[in-house]
Amino acid sequence: MQAVAQRPFANWLVPFALGCLVLSLQAGGEPVYEALRYDRAAVLGAQPWRLLSAHVVHLGWAHCLMNVGGLALCAAFAAGTLGWRAWLAAVVGLALGVGLLLLAASPQASDYAGLSGVLYGLFVWVLAPRAWRGDRVAWIVLAAVLTRVGWQMFNPPSQAQRALIGGEVLVEAHLYGVLCAVALCLVHGAWSHSRRD
Repeated sequence: MQAVAQRPFANWLVPFALGCLVLSLQAGGEPVYEALRYDRAAVLGAQPWRLLSAHVVHLGWAHCLMNVGGLALCAAFAAGTLGWRAWLAAVVGLALGVGLLLLAASPQASDYAGLSGVLYGLFVWVLAPRAWRGDRVAWIVLAAVLTRVGWQMFNPPSQAQRALIGGEVLVEAHLYGVLCAVALCLVHGAWSHSRRD
C-alpha cells in the first residue's frame, strides 16, 4: 500500500486510459458502436468480445461524458490507494462479469452499451473497503450508490433519462455491476485474510 502512495499516478493510470479509450471510440461514431456493442445474438454467434467491448461504447456523447465523469469521480474516491494492476483486474473482472450475467440472467436484454454497469461496480469496489474501515464519507456515498440501484430496480427510468442518454437504461447491468463488485471484495478479503494467516 505504501508503494502506491509514493506513486499517486498509479491510481489514475487505468481510469485515465479507460476514459481516453471511451472518448476515442465515441468519436468513431455509429460504425464503432455497431461493431462493439453487446448484441446477444452476435455474442451467441461467435462474437464473445462483445461481452467486454460493449462497456466502452455509448449511445451518444451525453451518455459517454456522464460515464467518463463518473469514472473520474470514482478514481478520486480511491485517493491513491489502488495501483494500476488492481484497477485493471477490477475493470476487466467487472466488465466480463456484467457481460456474462447479461447473457445468462437477462435473455430479454438483446442490446447494451455503456460503462455504467462497470462503473456502479467500481464505486462499490472502491468505497466498500473504506466504509468497512469506518470512513463516513465512503459510507454515505456507498449508501447513495446502493440506494440508487435499488430505486432503479423498482422505478423505471423516466422519459427524460432515456432522452438524455439517447436510449433505454438497462438497470439490470447496474445491479450486476454491484453484485460482481461484492464478489470481488469478498474474494479480495478472503485472499488478504489467508495471506495474514
